[in-house]
Formats: sequence, C-alpha cells, structure tokens
Amino acid sequence: MFAKFKPSTPLGNSQAQFKSQLAKNASQLNRSFPTAENSRKKSSQLRQTKLAVCRKDNKLKYEGFVEQAAEIRPKKEFVYVPTPNNLEKSSCKVSVKKEAPGLPSSPMLKPGRNLISLIGRVDFCLKTHKMYPDINAIWNVYGQLLRIIVGKRGEHTLLVRNKDSGPVLQGIYYDFEGDMSTWSPGCFVHLVGQFIGENRLKTFKISQVSDIDWQQQFMRIENVTTYILMQNTVHK
Repeated sequence: MFAKFKPSTPLGNSQAQFKSQLAKNASQLNRSFPTAENSRKKSSQLRQTKLAVCRKDNKLKYEGFVEQAAEIRPKKEFVYVPTPNNLEKSSCKVSVKKEAPGLPSSPMLKPGRNLISLIGRVDFCLKTHKMYPDINAIWNVYGQLLRIIVGKRGEHTLLVRNKDSGPVLQGIYYDFEGDMSTWSPGCFVHLVGQFIGENRLKTFKISQVSDIDWQQQFMRIENVTTYILMQNTVHK
C-alpha cells in the first residue's frame, strides 16, 4: 500500500564518508584519555582540546589536547629564624613614668620622709651631729642646765652640758609664756629641736626632767643609735 521513500542522500555515501573520516583520525582516536589520578598529579582536571575546521567539508576536526606547562612547586622547608635581640629586650621592658626633675623615685627619699628622731646626752648629740652634718633628724637632748641668758623679744639661750663635765650646748628657745621663770641652774632638762650650727640647737620644746628619768639607760640607747647610723652609711 505504501511506497518506499528514498532519501535524498544515499545511505551508502554517508556511511562511506564517516568510515573514511574515522580512518583518517584512527591514530588520534586510538589515544588513551588521561585518568583522574594522572590528571590530578600532572595537571588540572579540565583540559583544553584542539579543534579545527576541515576545509573540504567545513566540519570540526579533533586534533588532541592543548599541552600545558608543568607547574613546578617549590619545596617547602621549615626554617627556624630566631628573633632579633633588640626585639626581645624591648618586649621585656616595662614602661616607667618619668617623674618630675628633682624628686626621687623612692617615697622614703622624698622631702620630709627621711626624718628621724635621735635620743642622747649632750656629748653624744654633738659628736653625732659633727659626724653626720647632713642628716635630717629631730634631736632629743638630755643634759644639766648651767645658765639661762635672756635676750630680746622672748629669746632665751640655755647653756646645757652633761652632769658636771663635757662640751656645752646652746639651746635657743623663745619663751613667750614665762615657763622658765621658775627654773634654776643645776636642774636636768630635755630639749627637742634641730641643729642650726655646730653647737646651737633651735629648740621647739623644753621640759624639766626628774632624777629618775635622768638615770635611764642612755648608754644603751646611744650605742644602738650609733650602730644603726653606721649600717645606713655602709649600705648607701
């Protein structure tokens, strides 16, 4: 019932052309494609193919893959490089605030913090002041009153020394209330003040001392004070 339809292009011719094209490219088709392992080791997984247009039949022609340059990776080696000495020293330094010029860093060396109080008889205080003239001290001097010289504007000069012998100390005191009006030579006194000369004491406070207070252990106190002053001088 139905007539057979013949194609415009004979089947034999198309198969012959296909076989001839395969024959020409047999050498290229027989090449093995790179596996996944080889592609990862040698080059990237995606590779660019070579395609060309045939002049005879204007068809694409496969010519293989584009050769890629092998990537040379540098060998990585662990090299220990020590840090410079300058950086190590700078990291250990602690920032210190600069103090105002003229003020010491130690609080005990600031003005008024090195004040000490010394106790002794007249000869000991005079000798110690001569040995340490720059010491900042409040002197507690015990001695026997020889004479009181009254000056102008309430100034009184007390001549004091050890009992019956020794050098004489001049205690300058301003008595505005008349506390020394009842004092008489020969009594024992206690003077508190600071030296303003070799044997002159600027007196802040005075008081009479009984015979019992005068007989206390001055020798022991003076020896301990001498030892402490010598130790401080050696360590400086």
